[in-house]
Amino acid sequence: MKKIIEVKNLVKIYHDKVDTLALNDISFDLEEGKVYAIYGQSGSGKTTLLNILGGLDSPTSGKVIVDGEDISKLNYKELALFRNKKIGFIFQFHYLISEFTILENILMPFFIGKDKADYEIIKNKAIELAKITDIEDVLYKYPDYVAGGQRQRAAICRALINDPKIVLADEPTGNLDSKNTEIIVNLFLKINKLKNTTFVIVTHNEKISNYCSKRIELKDGKIEKIT
Repeated sequence: MKKIIEVKNLVKIYHDKVDTLALNDISFDLEEGKVYAIYGQSGSGKTTLLNILGGLDSPTSGKVIVDGEDISKLNYKELALFRNKKIGFIFQFHYLISEFTILENILMPFFIGKDKADYEIIKNKAIELAKITDIEDVLYKYPDYVAGGQRQRAAICRALINDPKIVLADEPTGNLDSKNTEIIVNLFLKINKLKNTTFVIVTHNEKISNYCSKRIELKDGKIEKIT
């Protein structure tokens, strides 16, 4: 199985009034096409790790290789382009832009990436994703006028519009009730099966982590175990 992410001796220290060791010599590999959970309690280093995997933060030392590319060697513009093409992000809060319709929000990575692909092709892909996630009926509504679960599903579609190889999700169900949580997790599993997309889900919810192919458990910035 192809390695999609390789993490080698990752260290992250935040320098403030007191130095804080957020990640302490972490190493692991993730295989393409699987669903992973990064599991642990608040303060364990989960979000820091996810941000470094996605190039949103840089390590103090060590390296992260994503789809064969050492992302620490990319400059700002190269890294932004790499993220736009290879990685989809889903956060606890949907971060939809209220002035744009649900459809326009889904298409935002396409607009930002200035891809030369035909707009109608991409629009049809957005509609197909909306069908898969059951939000087709709200595509032309604005985020403030749809339910929270629908907004989060729109954020998932936005993360998938450029066909990323990897989706990084940071507590994606943290603001949802149990019913919507189950819907979102099942969507991840469905999309993983349909598109062979690798998912990395940060969570402190053990039930969610149990759905995943593998769980990387962090404690105090170190890997406690991988199951």
